[in-house]
Amino acid sequence: MIDFDALVRQAREDGIEKFAAGVVVFDEDDRTLLLRRKPDDVLPGIWDYPGGGLDSGENPRAGALRELCEESGIRPEAIAYVRCLDFTDTVGRRVRQFVFTATVPVGTPVALSEHDAFVWADLDDLPEVSDGQARVLGYLRERRRRPDWRPIEEYAGSIANATMYGAFYFTDTDGRPLGLLSALRPGLWQFPGGDTDRGESPFDTALRETREETGLDLRIENPEAVARRQLLAVIHLDPTPEWPFPKTGYVFWGGELTGEQLSRIRLTHEHSRWRTETLRGWREHMRPSEYLRLMQIDRARRSACPLYLDGPARHAVDHHGAPRDFEGIVVFVTTPDGRLLMNLRDDRPDIAWPGHWTPIGGWREGNETAFETAAREVREETGVDVRSLRVVPGPRHELVSEYTVALHGTCEGNDSALVLGEGQANRFVPLEEIDKLTGPTPPYLEHYLRLIGD
Repeated sequence: MIDFDALVRQAREDGIEKFAAGVVVFDEDDRTLLLRRKPDDVLPGIWDYPGGGLDSGENPRAGALRELCEESGIRPEAIAYVRCLDFTDTVGRRVRQFVFTATVPVGTPVALSEHDAFVWADLDDLPEVSDGQARVLGYLRERRRRPDWRPIEEYAGSIANATMYGAFYFTDTDGRPLGLLSALRPGLWQFPGGDTDRGESPFDTALRETREETGLDLRIENPEAVARRQLLAVIHLDPTPEWPFPKTGYVFWGGELTGEQLSRIRLTHEHSRWRTETLRGWREHMRPSEYLRLMQIDRARRSACPLYLDGPARHAVDHHGAPRDFEGIVVFVTTPDGRLLMNLRDDRPDIAWPGHWTPIGGWREGNETAFETAAREVREETGVDVRSLRVVPGPRHELVSEYTVALHGTCEGNDSALVLGEGQANRFVPLEEIDKLTGPTPPYLEHYLRLIGD
């Protein structure tokens, strides 16, 4: 259904001062109805399709039907919106006419009230019409020659009806994402947001829903985020039995919320609690698909690279054979003389394997492939350029996330080339001496070293 309220609002923003509606009526022989103006009318003798000015607050469709009936007595079964016509009237006002089309049987009676003659004219042989109406009729002549053409309103009715939503992604000042627990769908953690109302943009929806769901007015709480309007992701959701329409979501960066701001959150009946949690910690609270979406949104935030996201690309691989839906990598970098590049991780509780000696690992950034992520992470953390990357074959270890790709690569093993970009230390460790390291190693290490050997 055409949202004429939105079209009228946009027209006023464009400087339109008056509104009108017209109907180009065709009979089943593809002739169009034209009415001739009386000698004492404006533009005497000119031929028009039925139409006229809208009453104050009148819907364009209702106005078009009214004008058609008043001027010709015709009441079609249906009319369909086609386009608009802008012109300046005799007193200098900018006018926008909403143009519709309709089809009636041959021989449909015409009862004139404001004109002195009518004709069913061929579009290739028109009587004298105004320049504006000539543009409209020429437009229809060209479009109707295409066998698959339909008025925009009919075309819109033949494609998927979709809904939209807008949401904000927040973190606290420690970078921990904010989630709201749904009271209507148990176990579902959500971002503040919701479905757009008629005439509302996704960003305005996110502002309104955040205010309604948390009590925080982001225009006051975080005006920089509002001014920036930073889009993180566009998300397509397929229809489900519960919501049998496709949906498109827009997730925006809402900025960081301080502890004081978080303490003022006031939930409605839609949510039962809120929490902030480390990205790693959220894995324990979310279903796998929801956790993947959280990681994707946080990736867009970290890399300032908006993402397009749709259904999970499970089992899809890129040209290297690496999964497309990965979010992290772990890279086993070995040297020709049998040493493994290891990193002693920081001893922080908010990261995986704190205080452990591990292979190089990290998060995906932007739209990187797994190989690009691996090469960047190895270079950033150690200064080494890894070569001959390949996906490690065989089963994934149960303690490694299903969204983490294990890779194997090689390097020269020059100790003097190592730099410390992250963690406490880097070292090339002979494979036979890994169990002698002064510090723990993760249980998955032996599992993957066997696979590399295979």
